[in-house]
Amino acid sequence: MYDTGRIRQSLDSDWKAFEEILKTALDSPYVLLSALDAYVLDKPGKQLRPALALCTARICGTPGPLSHAVAAVAEMIHTASLLHDDVADNAEMRRGILSVHKRFGARESIILGDYWFARAFQILLQYEGMHLLPLYADAIEALSEGEMLQMEKSHTLDLTLDEYYTICENKTVSLFQTSMISGALSVPQKETSSVYRPVFEKAAYHMGMAFQIHDDMMDYQPVVNSGKPAYQDITESKITLPLLGALAHAGDGHFRYRIVDWIRNLEKGDNTALERILGFIDQYDGMGYASRVLQHHMLQAQDQLRGLPDSQWKDYLLKISGK
Repeated sequence: MYDTGRIRQSLDSDWKAFEEILKTALDSPYVLLSALDAYVLDKPGKQLRPALALCTARICGTPGPLSHAVAAVAEMIHTASLLHDDVADNAEMRRGILSVHKRFGARESIILGDYWFARAFQILLQYEGMHLLPLYADAIEALSEGEMLQMEKSHTLDLTLDEYYTICENKTVSLFQTSMISGALSVPQKETSSVYRPVFEKAAYHMGMAFQIHDDMMDYQPVVNSGKPAYQDITESKITLPLLGALAHAGDGHFRYRIVDWIRNLEKGDNTALERILGFIDQYDGMGYASRVLQHHMLQAQDQLRGLPDSQWKDYLLKISGK
């Protein structure tokens, strides 16, 4: 997916203001808390959600302190959810380094995530973003529900395509939509924000779906030095679109029991089971299935975004959507 480095450079003072709010929000007099914050902030990741928020703010009007604050809030909520997810998934690595729970402990990771959630809402209130609280509360609810559904299905292994899409909507789309809409609503030009809000909502839906599907595909196409372990999802018993696509092509009713057996064996440390799963995905073109769904969402996102007025910020959103 698109590297946000160029966007950060173009946003210039707005990006610097976002970074300052993020840094200041996490200042703490407590040694352990400061060390944990510094550890996370040292590897910030793509910071895609604040980029989305600031791009929509620029499209709708003149970004101000609230725009910079919602960008920080979006990043804090995303990071907090990852801190919790890594404990739930027992993840070894995050952004190329040991996850917080592996480096410092599970309790530390959970409490740090709680702290980032709390500070995010305090920042929103501090910058007079009370009207945006329902958006972020709904996003956190969706994130939690999506994670719970994914955990449930990693035990039962009976995930359907519809349930997979629901997980994508809850875990990824929800915060994409909240980031883009809150960015639009953060500027003084309320009439313009109101006009473009439906466009951002629909575009963010398809951008979030495409982002998650692409991420799930990359799990089966590991990139050297990407910072992500290979085949992490399937080794955590998470069924994603490449495997669901292969099942759809092969006949789910006939082959599901084999997939369940292979995943159960993989849970017991049988690496030959992983080879069988990868062979099944290859034989029944699971990646091709996922790629077609990915392309659909990319095209739908671009169709929505083309309705916006021409600007470099629209162009950046088009690039993020996969143009």
